[in-house]
Amino acid sequence: MSEFVLWTPLFSFLIFVLFFSVGDWVSNLTKSKVSGMLIAMLLYLVGFQTGIIPASSIDDTGLTALASNFAIMLILVGMGTMIHIKQLMAQWKTVVVALVGLVGLALCSFTVSSWLFGREWALCASAPISGGIIAGQMTSQAALDAGRADLAAFAMLVIGCQGFVGIPICNFFVRKYCNGVLAGSIQMGEIIEVKEEKAKKKLFDFGWMSGDNTIMFKMALVGWLGYLVSLACSGIPIISNLTNANIMYLVMGIVFCVMGFLPANAHVKSHINGFLMLAVLSVVPGSLATLSLEDLINMIFPLVGTLIVGAIFVCVFGAIAGKVLRVHWTISFAIAICCTIGYPGTQIIVDEVVRSLDCDEKTRESIYEHVLPQILVSGFTSVTVASVFFAGIICPLIF
Repeated sequence: MSEFVLWTPLFSFLIFVLFFSVGDWVSNLTKSKVSGMLIAMLLYLVGFQTGIIPASSIDDTGLTALASNFAIMLILVGMGTMIHIKQLMAQWKTVVVALVGLVGLALCSFTVSSWLFGREWALCASAPISGGIIAGQMTSQAALDAGRADLAAFAMLVIGCQGFVGIPICNFFVRKYCNGVLAGSIQMGEIIEVKEEKAKKKLFDFGWMSGDNTIMFKMALVGWLGYLVSLACSGIPIISNLTNANIMYLVMGIVFCVMGFLPANAHVKSHINGFLMLAVLSVVPGSLATLSLEDLINMIFPLVGTLIVGAIFVCVFGAIAGKVLRVHWTISFAIAICCTIGYPGTQIIVDEVVRSLDCDEKTRESIYEHVLPQILVSGFTSVTVASVFFAGIICPLIF
């Protein structure tokens, strides 16, 4: 009879999905106020520090190899197919406010945050603050490749904790804006609608190329082409940073979706999005395995500091852009700070605020239709699009 071994690859995978399931439950119960990823990280942290979970358990699942080899590429190509160009153009003021907020974050990271917390901590926090888990994973992976497990863990901690800063700020200013509209002190403006046009025949738009495997093949092909472009531009000053492989995956996803070669939301339609995200999440606890409790305690000051200072700069720069574009400063604050939240947190905030307004149903609906698109587009602009460029440019400057 063979010897019983508990921590097999299968059992490691079981614990992995269990911990992230617990995170999902907590996130749902708290309406995204508490990050599910943070809960999973804390569970793994306890397991690693007590020795209950072996340090190799994450690698044993095989997910980390999947993430580094092609999961990130497929997700970024898929994210490119999510971009609704006409909606971004219709909400161009929102897009500008969100982007200027990130400019403020970059300025803060290279100046104030670097002076206060150290250059590596400041820059390592900036990419995760600018967006979601993909930007955090890009930073974390770059840190691991450079042999800096501490910075890799720090990047994921920023992702896990940024909601504690961003959600209260966004909630407060969305509420302040809505109450100002009701009081008559703020002019709401017209509701921007995106007109749907009749679907036009696109290049490569063939019905028989819509199977799951075919879509995955096309995504892999587009990703490979993006890699070739990145490779061709490597070594060219400035341009090489702008054509980082991760950036090119996203750009090529946009281009080939517009051409019709890839369907919109390709990663969802191929039914692989959930598993790909699971693979990407494997980087989160893996970076904690080799850290001591002292290492984690030393991260508290730069973690809290970079989040607070970064949020201040993001909001202030967003408000300045809003002032120039005649967007009220309260909603500008909310738009800018959405980079720390993302979907569905952005929608949950608007839903809760509008539901609590003391007004009739017609007025409530009018305010909702005005505010929600701005908040959603802001989160999409920063978390889905800009943060990938941000991380792609910042990471080579850190390591």
